Amino acid sequence: YEIPKRDWSSDVCSSDLKIIDSDTDHSNDSHCIDFWTPGTGAFAHVVTETVYDSPRLHLTEKTFKPIVMQQPFVLVAPQHSLAYLREYGFQTFDCIWNEDYDNLSDDDRIPAIADLLKDISSWSPHRQEMAQRRVALAVEHNFNWFYGGFQDLLWNELSGMISRW
Repeated sequence: YEIPKRDWSSDVCSSDLKIIDSDTDHSNDSHCIDFWTPGTGAFAHVVTETVYDSPRLHLTEKTFKPIVMQQPFVLVAPQHSLAYLREYGFQTFDCIWNEDYDNLSDDDRIPAIADLLKDISSWSPHRQEMAQRRVALAVEHNFNWFYGGFQDLLWNELSGMISRW
């Protein structure tokens, strides 16, 4: 199955909230992107990671779904998770919104993310369109990196860990 490349130049996304990840009949379905059609109509993806209030940086398939879908995202995860993702070569979206929430303590991060989401939800269609244009290269980079060099980087990291055992 080939995942279609997103053409951001012609998209007009909806600011309506869509719940696209919900309970499934099978506990191992979280890796699937079964919400492709409703998900592509969204302006941004809010990722609620498995771990939130931990010093451990832990990125799962949830973080990589918007990367595969070529969408900007807000990451509800442990402190410094966006920085961790950038260390792996991905780009985030500080060109269109404030990502300072990533540096805040657990108690302060959720209110900051809520404020950010309220702000984004108030954006006019014109502002969303301008933001989409500004993130087009970043979402394309993330998509290409995920299916390109990122795999090699992870294999090299894993091989290094195994060799140290």
